[in-house]
Amino acid sequence: MGNSKIDNLFGAIGFGFPENKEELKSFDEAFEDYPFQANIQKINPKKILADIKKSKTEITKVDYHKRTVLAAQIVYKLQGEYTLGHLKLQKLMYLCQHTTSMSLHTNFLKQAMGPYDPNLMRSIDKQFKVNQWFEYSPKDYPKYKSLARVGGHKDWYERYFEKQLFDIDFLLEKFRTYKTDQVEIIATVFGCWKEALEYNELINNELIIKKFYMWHKDKAKYDKERINSAIEWMKTEGICPL
Repeated sequence: MGNSKIDNLFGAIGFGFPENKEELKSFDEAFEDYPFQANIQKINPKKILADIKKSKTEITKVDYHKRTVLAAQIVYKLQGEYTLGHLKLQKLMYLCQHTTSMSLHTNFLKQAMGPYDPNLMRSIDKQFKVNQWFEYSPKDYPKYKSLARVGGHKDWYERYFEKQLFDIDFLLEKFRTYKTDQVEIIATVFGCWKEALEYNELINNELIIKKFYMWHKDKAKYDKERINSAIEWMKTEGICPL
């Protein structure tokens, strides 16, 4: 199989996972005879591909509604904060999902701004308007404006996230006044820490900091002491990968 086929495939899906049946078909064809190289004791690539196929074919309207409801609760609680915008909202969704192991359909990729799902905000903004909960206004402060049915997500929220209500509220209060760059650092550290655990690596601050700088070249703008302080703060607050 030629490299161009792989390049075209990944270019088409933005280095993310396949998003529909057509992309899954292309993925299968492109990697049918691909000799995966990995430490089978740490990671099983064939099992990962099987899990991806399964998850992508079982996504329902409820999955999309559930993540919209979580986003609505975050905005509802932090709506008046000038620090709340798309990036902070995404990072809080990421941390809520992975600190509580909730089932939530997202596709967070390694981006300059940390874990980021490029399609998530477009979907959330659209559903906010459809439900008449909020409207995003990027040039204004605060950026989220209440619409006619604001608060209409609450019953759904308590139903979907009954077991995580306390933990979500804890996170939202912790990050209420945090600026975007602060939340970005913590979410990226979390992603690096989570990756190290998945690869059964020995966890220490130096490893996490190394992974932080390897995440994206833009991470060089943050000095080592700031990252180290974020790690120590996360340990103290218990905001760590499970």
